[in-house]
Amino acid sequence: MSGSENSTSPNLNSSSEGETLLTEGHAELALENLSRVERPLLLLGVGRTARALVAYIRGGLAQPENFSCGVIYGTTREEGRAAELKELGIEPLVLDKLLDFAAERQDGSKVGALKRLQELAKGALVLVSFPPDGSTDRILSEVVGAVAAKIVYISSTGVYGKQQGIIDEETDVDKQEPAARQRLAAEDIWRDCGAVVLRAPGLYDYSYGLHLRLIAGQYRLPGDGTNYVSRIHLDDLARIIVAAFLRAQARSLYLVGDLKPSTHLSVATWLCSELNMPLPESQSLASVNPTLRGNRQINARRVLRDLGVELSFPSYVEGYTDCLKKYRSASSVLR
Repeated sequence: MSGSENSTSPNLNSSSEGETLLTEGHAELALENLSRVERPLLLLGVGRTARALVAYIRGGLAQPENFSCGVIYGTTREEGRAAELKELGIEPLVLDKLLDFAAERQDGSKVGALKRLQELAKGALVLVSFPPDGSTDRILSEVVGAVAAKIVYISSTGVYGKQQGIIDEETDVDKQEPAARQRLAAEDIWRDCGAVVLRAPGLYDYSYGLHLRLIAGQYRLPGDGTNYVSRIHLDDLARIIVAAFLRAQARSLYLVGDLKPSTHLSVATWLCSELNMPLPESQSLASVNPTLRGNRQINARRVLRDLGVELSFPSYVEGYTDCLKKYRSASSVLR
């Protein structure tokens, strides 16, 4: 990322006024006080994971950890989503034009916008949860990587591709899969900045998950349903993210998931029984979404042990019981 004087990367580690910005070393020194200081929270991507974290914090569920944060900022590429983020208590940062700067570094306004983003990231806790696209991770890591107090990057257990059986942190990733290679490249970019990487399986909560697909008649059993799948409730993922901010070592890597990986058939059978509905038809593995073709059992005990986390929903039974309770409560109010 070099070129002529007019197209070189802006020097984002020093300001025009001569102010020295936080270096990674200074940020590391500040980690001792993470549980006692209300640091800003910067969300790079505001999807389901980021929203779950905000709800977890705003709901006071992080208080037992002595964790709190100041202003919450969140990025979006769409101007129209700014009002939506504000309703969630998130200060929006629109990045659509800002991310064009790689091709137009001589544009002073875009460099200025990046400078603004870096100022917000100074001493902040940063959650990175947007999917990789081959360029944005590099751009944003150059801006926030050296000045953030701590970074947590949400990755995917999809990096294990065709690997089957019990998967833990020592299991080889599948670099033959293009999607896995792109995700692994993003992991490397953020770990070079000191980020903690959390590889997550399927996500769910009361507003998103298999129970709603069954109710809507949109689910078909993948193959004969005997392949294993791992998942984690979004509340528990938020709990782990908070613990990672507080206690995880820089550049550490963990798998996350509940304690009971189960077959598609067992989960669907249990849910259909609870919903008093017939088991859905099956379809060939070749015709389902690639994310449903895996046969992996994620062993997430290391992150729970190292970070001292106890899951609220250790299996799909506890998780979906809570989801159905909230769904039924919401449905009764709407009637």
